[in-house]
Amino acid sequence: MNADAQTLQRIEQVDPVHAGTIKQNLAATAFTRQPLGFYKRFQLVTVDVRLPHRALRFKYADDGKSAVNLTPATPEAIYKVNQEEALTLEAAEVPEYLRFFVENTEGGKRRLVERAEDVQWLPATNTDPTLSAQKADVSKQLHPLEVTDGEEGFEASALVLVGNQLLACDFVVRKSGKVQLAKQQVVADALPVPFAR
Repeated sequence: MNADAQTLQRIEQVDPVHAGTIKQNLAATAFTRQPLGFYKRFQLVTVDVRLPHRALRFKYADDGKSAVNLTPATPEAIYKVNQEEALTLEAAEVPEYLRFFVENTEGGKRRLVERAEDVQWLPATNTDPTLSAQKADVSKQLHPLEVTDGEEGFEASALVLVGNQLLACDFVVRKSGKVQLAKQQVVADALPVPFAR
């Protein structure tokens, strides 16, 4: 039995409905495994299924023995993985962890952005002078995620793209991986980016 078939068996234990969809469309399915620096056992497994009428994406945390359903990921699902992993974050791991947490909760509607290349700009930003100027203004405000030691673990400030709004967010990240949004404010809106309402 190959690695994908073994992974699918573990997925079936935690997500039988989506496992059925994957099984019925195996020829049109791709499994991607991504190691996560802050987890020693678990990897992020992304399963892309190309149906004739649309593409589906399912996500799981998998350690080779058991899987945790991250479709759609909730903070609780990620906290379950953290608990099984006995996670104790170091300051250097906070940026990667927070990016993973933000992008895998709320159905992928939020993305951490640090550089202009992290943003999917509309093609018109290369030709329309107004949109090009707006892109340049926003790009100047982008900065790497900042992490400092806090009372309950770490404090992190980051820019998060939600729809076509750029938000400045302050997070409290505990060593156990629990994340709290302490403050957020709009930095820019009506960005020239594609987004679903």
